Amino acid sequence: VVYLANCASCHQTNGQGVAGAFPPLAINPVVTGNPVAVIAIVKNGLDGKVVVNGQSYSGIMPHWRGVLSDEQIASVISYIRASWHNNASGVSVAEVRAVK
Repeated sequence: VVYLANCASCHQTNGQGVAGAFPPLAINPVVTGNPVAVIAIVKNGLDGKVVVNGQSYSGIMPHWRGVLSDEQIASVISYIRASWHNNASGVSVAEVRAVK
């Protein structure tokens, strides 16, 4: 529910993103790698060019700290790390709280 309400408009319901603007979350090494990186992006946002799987993106990711609870952030990150052929472990609320 958190993903559909807050993330799908940019990253799409299938996690494929929008070419040139919003990177895919599916098969994205940042999403499935060290959870601290994806937690920091979701909590603090991201602005500027990023390259995912050889493609450049220049959209703006808003910060969700203070908009979504730590529980909601943990839930949505756990969801994206396990969806669309991603096979990474979920994250805990404690891990979300530890990232500033």
